[in-house]
Amino acid sequence: MTPQPAIIMAGHDAPEDVAILPSEIRRQLEGMLASRTFRTAEGQKSFLRYAVEEVLAGRASQIKEYLIGVEAFARGDLFDPRLDPIVRTQARKLRARLVKYYLTEGAQDPIRIEFPKGSYVPTFVRVGDATPVVEETPSPVDLPHAQPSEPALIETAPPAPLAFLRTWKIAALSGALLALLLAVAFAFYAARAKPAERLPEMASSSIAVLPFVNLNGDSANEFLSDGLTDDLIESLGQAPGLRVAGRTSAFRFKGKALSVQEIGQQLKVHAVLKGTVRVFGDHLRITAQLNNAADGHHLWSGSFERDANDAREIQRDISLEVANALGARLVYGGDEKTIATVSAASPTHDAYQNYLQGLYHWNKLKVDDLTMAIGYFEKAIAADPSFARAYTALADCYVMAPQVASTPPTEIVPKIRAAASKALALDSSLGEAHIDLAICAEYDFDWTTAGAEFKKGLDLSPDNAVAHLWYAKYLAIVGRRPQVLVQRQIAAELDPVSPYAVQAVGGYLSVMGRYDEAIAQFRKAITLEPNFGLSHQGLGVAYILRGRDFPEGIAELQLACKLMPGPRREALLGWAYATVGNTVEARKILKRFLAESTSAGFPALAVGQVYIGLGDKDRAFEWLGKAADQRDLDLTLKWDSFYEPLRSDARYLVLLRRLKLA
Repeated sequence: MTPQPAIIMAGHDAPEDVAILPSEIRRQLEGMLASRTFRTAEGQKSFLRYAVEEVLAGRASQIKEYLIGVEAFARGDLFDPRLDPIVRTQARKLRARLVKYYLTEGAQDPIRIEFPKGSYVPTFVRVGDATPVVEETPSPVDLPHAQPSEPALIETAPPAPLAFLRTWKIAALSGALLALLLAVAFAFYAARAKPAERLPEMASSSIAVLPFVNLNGDSANEFLSDGLTDDLIESLGQAPGLRVAGRTSAFRFKGKALSVQEIGQQLKVHAVLKGTVRVFGDHLRITAQLNNAADGHHLWSGSFERDANDAREIQRDISLEVANALGARLVYGGDEKTIATVSAASPTHDAYQNYLQGLYHWNKLKVDDLTMAIGYFEKAIAADPSFARAYTALADCYVMAPQVASTPPTEIVPKIRAAASKALALDSSLGEAHIDLAICAEYDFDWTTAGAEFKKGLDLSPDNAVAHLWYAKYLAIVGRRPQVLVQRQIAAELDPVSPYAVQAVGGYLSVMGRYDEAIAQFRKAITLEPNFGLSHQGLGVAYILRGRDFPEGIAELQLACKLMPGPRREALLGWAYATVGNTVEARKILKRFLAESTSAGFPALAVGQVYIGLGDKDRAFEWLGKAADQRDLDLTLKWDSFYEPLRSDARYLVLLRRLKLA
């Protein structure tokens, strides 16, 4: 038998008497490749086998990114590592999988195969006291210590937990002492890798995507940085097991110089993604960095400089890399995709640019901006009729039209249904489209269909805080009060610094008569955003319902009207005036409402609510009936407390039947 050279154990102090033979390494390699951990990881198995065999063949110095791509992944001679990140991606996954393997199935293996940070050259370490298989006349050959053969663009997995045991003395330890040291090592690693606010099991990972910074500093490109952020939030929200902080909370940190740790604590997430966008001519440079929110430790980073037409592909590359870094799967179109295949589904450049412009204006939730958003989404669809998310975004605009622009629901329900249905026909994984269809069903008073669509939507998009709030409103309308709190609490957890989500919990407490708790919750929301009108409205109503502090209640409702002008806010002020005995001011508001009620889009519900405060049940029921004709979803007869005086009247049941709620 031809003597085989032994490979010296990596490490500066490794003595020759613990040399590792090639046959041992190959035996270790084959065992790993057949393990449960590696069984389905074909890419990482190819990488691992290629790198180990190259070292054993004496070609460690030739293990470069280009050759790995060509020889291990069959990318062909035209492979360009700058454009195709397959090697870097698989290297990061391999390091993470090796950590998992040696913490589970390979915990007792006598040899560790490792890839030092920044290098594609594996090292071999004897960590147990097993006696190596001795071949005939082994002749030790020193293996060069691993040096970075390629600069790593992606942060690798945490260091292996047993690294400090890499000395020859481990072989002399007794089994009991070794077990003790292994336990200590594991605890040490766990403490380092998972400190107090540590990354949890992957099924419960969470992330906040902060608004990307527009380095051009001009308003013309602000839509690109904001829109890219919105798109990343939506895309990462498709990864099962990955909770994504709500958009409202994330954007509250725009332009604020807070540490990753502070942001993580406020948003209650385990990782924070931030980045920059710069446009120069026809080129686009986007950088992104993922950090552990507990200690600020770097988890992954990437820099992408491409043609401006590739913005969508960059977004998807970032989404996939981030999801992979957190151990999550990213799903597109109902199927798990890879970077190589996902780009084929990208919309055209013009479609994506218009889509980002639409998102930018949509999020302002103002009448003029909503109109502009609809226009941009329609342009995106015209540029690429297969762009599913553009249809969903268009449906979302129509959903908000009655709230923002006072558009009659009868005008927009067909548009919502058409856009949402088209989106689902193109991509059945879009939970938002089911939410839009649920709202259509609500306008039709088809509560069974609405409930089913809400459940479908939340199953597909469980991290959509706005969807949970819409579902909570549905539950309030149909009278399922206990479940309202659950959905509003979920929304507040997903969007913890969103004043809308926080004040929604206060609304539940107020309806349930827990006024002191409600007032505290509304004050919390006001602390988050002092100028958010709904929080002041809720606080004012809670004061009035509690039966004292009437001046404070009126003042809060007046402030809400100032911050969010419109008849819906003024209606509650008129109700409050009447409730506390100031009928003069209540009738002033009512007189103006009656004069304006002939105009299109004026909510009949506003008139009815003032009549409730004045105790005029006949006219209250008359105008509430008109509100039902308008399909006004704010007509929450089974929910809001100010309908209590009407509930003993026979006409209340008649009205419920008109709404198909009885």
